[in-house]
Amino acid sequence: MGSKGRIPPPHLRRPLPGPAMAHPEPYGHGIHPPPGGFPPFDMIPPPEVMEQKLAAQHMEMQRLIIENQRLAATHVALRQELAAAQHELQIMHCHVP
Repeated sequence: MGSKGRIPPPHLRRPLPGPAMAHPEPYGHGIHPPPGGFPPFDMIPPPEVMEQKLAAQHMEMQRLIIENQRLAATHVALRQELAAAQHELQIMHCHVP
């Protein structure tokens, strides 16, 4: 009686998949893989290009690390300033009748 008016879970509401559903489409319904599949080996960039991309990504990561450290230090300084200002405000409230 306690389940009256409740909706059963989704796996109980749907019928079991038939034999056609044993291997669903890997890209979803109506979506097909790109024509030709994977690019041929002659279209893969040479190692030098990959090394340049990797070096550029490394430089970007280093730049982001430095920026993150700078922002973290600024964050700490601002939190300290806020704590000092709140403390000063609390002292001022104690002295005001």
